[in-house]
Amino acid sequence: MGASQAHRGPDGTRHAAAADGRAVLAMNTLLIVDPQAMPGPYVERESGVLLAFNGEIYNYRQQAAAWGIALGPWDTDAHLVLRAWAKVGPSCLDGLDGMFALAVYDPRVGTLFLARDRLGEKPLYWRLDGGRLAFASEVTTLTGYGSAPLVLRPEVLAIETPVGVDTPFRGIQLLAPATVLSFDVATGSINQHTYWSLADRQPFTGTFREALAKFSVVLAEQVPLRAPACDFALLGLADY
Repeated sequence: MGASQAHRGPDGTRHAAAADGRAVLAMNTLLIVDPQAMPGPYVERESGVLLAFNGEIYNYRQQAAAWGIALGPWDTDAHLVLRAWAKVGPSCLDGLDGMFALAVYDPRVGTLFLARDRLGEKPLYWRLDGGRLAFASEVTTLTGYGSAPLVLRPEVLAIETPVGVDTPFRGIQLLAPATVLSFDVATGSINQHTYWSLADRQPFTGTFREALAKFSVVLAEQVPLRAPACDFALLGLADY
């Protein structure tokens, strides 16, 4: 699976197995800003938490300071996510400002977690194959992992693309935006929950001038955070 996505990571493909042998994660690395950045997957030594990460967290240094998480000079946003997850679990997603798809295996609870950013800028596909859950940044990576017959969905005839979480391949789904999927490797059970919803946001009720002023402030705050960073692809397996 890692080799089939090698084009996503010209700076190398690496994989890592969890300490309990129940999950394997891989990453295809493309180093954009820092050619000396450590490629993933990443392991938190004390907890054994394993992370594969695709994307960029814009406010990771601010969140590291807020959460009391130390970052070394060569540490990246992925290290912040890894240590925050080991410290507080999935609730750390609430504080992340960015575009990402990630996979975390936590051997302390025997659970693989998959998550996407709030608006789903980074894709993440998954499928069950017997007692295993496989996932990848590209849907075609999963078509080679077991049978995946093509399915002609009605919406494809109308708008030429699937909608929602369906894909053109039977048994393969797209994880929905702002969603966390948890896979218990002991029981094989799957749960999904949404951690953020646009519908829950309070609408702005001020005047146009007030809206423009607020937008200008937000834009001035956010643009400096959108600096280029390392881009990754991820994939892996977990089984029970």
